[in-house]
Amino acid sequence: MEPQKFQQAVALIKQTENKFVSLVQENTSGVHFKSEMLFASQMMMNNDYLLSTASRNPLSLRSAFHQVAVCGLTLNPSRGLSYLVPRDNQIVLEISYRGMIRMAVDDAAIKDCIVELVYSKDSFTYHGKRTSPEHSFDPFAPKADRGEFRGVYVEALLPDGRLHIEVVTAEDIYTAREASDLWKRKKKGPWLDHFGSMAKKAAIKVARKYWPQGSRRLDDAIQYLNDNGEGFKNDEVSAEVVERFMGQAEVVDQPLEGTLEQAMPAEQHQQAEPEAEVVETQASPAETTSPQQAPSEVELPPKVVKKVAEIVRRAQEQGCWQAALEHIQSWPAEAMAYAKAQLNAAQYAVAASGE
Repeated sequence: MEPQKFQQAVALIKQTENKFVSLVQENTSGVHFKSEMLFASQMMMNNDYLLSTASRNPLSLRSAFHQVAVCGLTLNPSRGLSYLVPRDNQIVLEISYRGMIRMAVDDAAIKDCIVELVYSKDSFTYHGKRTSPEHSFDPFAPKADRGEFRGVYVEALLPDGRLHIEVVTAEDIYTAREASDLWKRKKKGPWLDHFGSMAKKAAIKVARKYWPQGSRRLDDAIQYLNDNGEGFKNDEVSAEVVERFMGQAEVVDQPLEGTLEQAMPAEQHQQAEPEAEVVETQASPAETTSPQQAPSEVELPPKVVKKVAEIVRRAQEQGCWQAALEHIQSWPAEAMAYAKAQLNAAQYAVAASGE
């Protein structure tokens, strides 16, 4: 362990205390900052690669630690609910399948849950979605002796006392794995190192869709996991965005404020009014300073470009240029520079057109 890197990482976590406490209060998650900082520090002290990655990408460390406050799953290693792990040059919060079940139980979506992998040499009889299956196998046998992987079943006890059994085939599990951008690009990551746990998590993601009661924290956690290379991507945020740019939802997907007044303190808004009047009365490009050109030779994921285009569109419609600029201040450097250049160019075009 390198003491200087460790001290810097711990200092960074300590600086997040106010934000961490605020997130805990907003999400009523119940975790305690000092305890989680201790657990995070222990993890970095015992894992040189984790510490080195945190040192190279401190923004991702801060984001992952904030996620602890949001989901409410302690980093206490004895609980096995969540972990800080290095993945693809960034730190992410790894939520175990036990952690997913814990969130669902805490949110009263279910009372209990059993998740089991099934292999070809197991004895398995399915009795429908409301009756427990018959499943017997030798838990001490090597996995190789249990035969070919066939799938996973999730048996959940619902709040009203009914059972819900969801069977997820091996084909569906492999499809989820293939949807993982990290797996497709490098054939590495949690799907390689912890296939059994990942298969259980993928099955819970499927089963959760059929539980009558909702679990907001679990849904948010599933989105976070999907965006960090575990598959089941959707059209909102690409896993590539998260893997390259830390990509926590509060950074990329936070809604813009509706107006400039909402985004700025009163005294700043008063100072900005004369400038706004100048913009509104300008009628030709010659009277406006040309914006700085966008960064060149920067390969941004398509979803980042799409997200920036959406921010620019909303800024144009609502006239909230300052709010948009403030919104991107916490983005990673390359994405922020690109977004700022696009916003400046759009604002320049609006001013030049006299709108």
